[in-house]
Amino acid sequence: MNRTRLTLLPFALVAPIFAACSDSSSPAIAPTDALPNRAAHHADLPDGEYEANLHVLNAAAQNGQDPDRADGARGVARGKATFSIRNGEVVAMVSAQGLESGMIHPQHIHSAAKCPPSSADVNHDGYVDVIEGVPFYGPILIPLDSDIGSQATGSFPTATGIRGMLDYVASTSLATMLADLNAADPDPTDAVVKLNGAPLALETRHVVLHGVDANTALPASVASLPGLPAFLTLPVACGEIRRVR
Repeated sequence: MNRTRLTLLPFALVAPIFAACSDSSSPAIAPTDALPNRAAHHADLPDGEYEANLHVLNAAAQNGQDPDRADGARGVARGKATFSIRNGEVVAMVSAQGLESGMIHPQHIHSAAKCPPSSADVNHDGYVDVIEGVPFYGPILIPLDSDIGSQATGSFPTATGIRGMLDYVASTSLATMLADLNAADPDPTDAVVKLNGAPLALETRHVVLHGVDANTALPASVASLPGLPAFLTLPVACGEIRRVR
């Protein structure tokens, strides 16, 4: 079940990251809902540059309810993700600020291309939680961690400094990434999906950053994934990927 693990400092939390198995406390994620049913086509990603401008989600939880306002009240998360495909190499970069300093922030390319609107808050508790966002951004496709060539390994970056800065860079060969994304899915019920022969088509995907201060007073109605606290999985920024060159 465990795809990868994280260490959350200074909160000493070690947990399977976004390994969503169906249980009575969290709705199951249908992994095929957001994936096109097309034959394998690994040449669908030409050399070029792709980017996603990351816009705030759940601003109140990041600023108005941030219990550590004395640390600078950084405000809300924002930034940019870029992806460069050149000569069979993939380079992923995320530059963001307004995150919780000293905390690991999970970040992923999700399988669909739409960021959730405020109306995605179907239980009207004032937050679009990770489960409410799934109908819009779909399951996880590529964890943006230290090993983007594998869904199963790698560690997520930690925000640092008074401004909650996150600077992330990782690279792999396109062949390695596609081989992993088209391998057999070891757990079709969790939150991570495979391409199953569909094109990678980055311009049909999007990026989501997650995580607020562990001491944020989120209501019990804010849902999370099994075994993970809501503060860690709450979406804080989202951007649709587009090709720029």
